[in-house]
Amino acid sequence: MSNDESKTAADTQTGRNSRESIRLIVNPRAGAGRAGSQLDRLKRLTSVHFAQWEVIATEAPGHATALAREAAEQGINIVAAVGGDGTCHEVVNGMMQDGSAVRRKTAFTAIPFGTGSDLVRTLGIPNDTDEALRIAANGISLTSDLGLATVTTDHGELSEVFVNAAGFGANGEVAARTNRSSKRFGGVATFVSASLKTMVSYTPRAVNVRIEGPDGTIEWAEELFSAFIANGQFCGSGMLVGSGGTMQDGLLDVNILGRSPLFQQLIDFRRLYDGTLHKAYGATRAVATKITARPTDDRPVSIELDGETRGMLPAQFEVLPEAITIRGSWGR
Repeated sequence: MSNDESKTAADTQTGRNSRESIRLIVNPRAGAGRAGSQLDRLKRLTSVHFAQWEVIATEAPGHATALAREAAEQGINIVAAVGGDGTCHEVVNGMMQDGSAVRRKTAFTAIPFGTGSDLVRTLGIPNDTDEALRIAANGISLTSDLGLATVTTDHGELSEVFVNAAGFGANGEVAARTNRSSKRFGGVATFVSASLKTMVSYTPRAVNVRIEGPDGTIEWAEELFSAFIANGQFCGSGMLVGSGGTMQDGLLDVNILGRSPLFQQLIDFRRLYDGTLHKAYGATRAVATKITARPTDDRPVSIELDGETRGMLPAQFEVLPEAITIRGSWGR
């Protein structure tokens, strides 16, 4: 038996992936700096699960997007975002160009280290780094949907994909509060605190929303508190806003909350986490292929994509069916 054959046989027995190459793109600031402090451990664990690997730390915002684009263009088999949902957002945008994958055969996966880390809940990837790398090496690859958002900025229109969730209204304010915080108390506490503070201070905006989907078209025109647009199932460190949906159905799950009294919002707060948001006071739920939203007064309405603040309304959100290959355990 040749050396190469012996290596392949040994890798098969240990579960080590010797067939595919992987690039891990690390946000060193993720997890309050924990990702950056554990680079050496990450490299050791990666070498256990992969024969062909590289670990690269980002140096500035947007660097993850450039590194992911380069990896896809070079034909690397797997690109892993090491961080939270914001890192996943940057990496996936690097793997896409003009609404299409740079290289269809390059798979995306995630190694969770961030405060939110909601996408991995849908993918079935645990927080344990060794287990997450095992799934990266030997998990299930599924052709999956993405969302595409076209938003308004001070410099004109901006188009970006989102892999997990988008939102506007109070959602944008919650994302901004969260990203300004130290996050030292962890994801759930950070998001709950930001949500409750926003609930008390946010004034609903007059918004017109048009939802197009398989069940027809819905026109919604009221004062809006929050709108959730889910490709995955979770956002906000465990808020189950896409209950029952999948990333392979060619649809986005939409929940819109209008104005309601503060005491009612507090009563309904639990519904963000138990999958019954559609039962909240004045809620509208739908599945969509396209959502168009515009303000009907001069008050700004901010937008978040994968937990990152991105522009304002007017905006358009649409699904990109089967746009990217994603590796996870998918709860199996």
